[in-house]
Amino acid sequence: MKIVAFIPARLESKRFPNKVIKLIYNIPMIEHVRRRAIISGAFHKVYVVTNSKVIQKKLKKYNAKTILTKNKHFNGTSRVSEISKNYNFDYAFILFGDEPFINPNKILKCLKEIKKNKKDNVFNVVTNLKLGDLKSPEIVKSIQNSKGYITDYYRISKNNNALNKLKKSSGILIFKKKIIDKYKLLEIKKKEREENIEQFRLLENKILIKSIYIKDIYPSVNTKKELLNLLALVSKDKKEISIFNKINKINKINKINKIEN
Repeated sequence: MKIVAFIPARLESKRFPNKVIKLIYNIPMIEHVRRRAIISGAFHKVYVVTNSKVIQKKLKKYNAKTILTKNKHFNGTSRVSEISKNYNFDYAFILFGDEPFINPNKILKCLKEIKKNKKDNVFNVVTNLKLGDLKSPEIVKSIQNSKGYITDYYRISKNNNALNKLKKSSGILIFKKKIIDKYKLLEIKKKEREENIEQFRLLENKILIKSIYIKDIYPSVNTKKELLNLLALVSKDKKEISIFNKINKINKINKINKIEN
């Protein structure tokens, strides 16, 4: 089974401009994602998919495989779908460039799950919500049926009692080739337009999404403050320090919260 990883990325970010190329310990954020994907050992190839020559230039020094796409895409999955037909694989993992603390071992857990559920075409990793997440539009929530299939997504839930029913939808999406290749051709319908949630492209076109539950996933980065807070957390996480040692080849991380201004 041939599995590849695509990391869609763009520079445009209203709240944290150019965030994916911000340096974290002298390495661009997106390069942390790429290296963690490589460290997992799950993938035949890892590609960064972008419309930005700036990102491509930044990653050239790391010998990253980059693919340039058109400028206009509604979301990262659409960006990957533009080029996926040109590559040979069975499954594609979509990892996002603003999730620099993705754990390689949790990628491997996802791999085990798709091997157990070969009849399914699309997977979305979910994790637990915190109470404050329910009313945050930045956190995409999902609800699953008794068989583990996602039936709906939300940005805001006004019902605090929903905490145990809803899960947080992570940025990890997994596609069989036939689905990611045709994603860009699927009709954009009402919910996707209103909520700006790319998974609705699938649900609204009758394509099932199987959930993969992973406990304790570090979230994506939307602001500089969020990044600093996350760095403070991972600096106390022995597993994360071990991963940073592999990424940076450094023995001591005593200023892990130092980032580029």
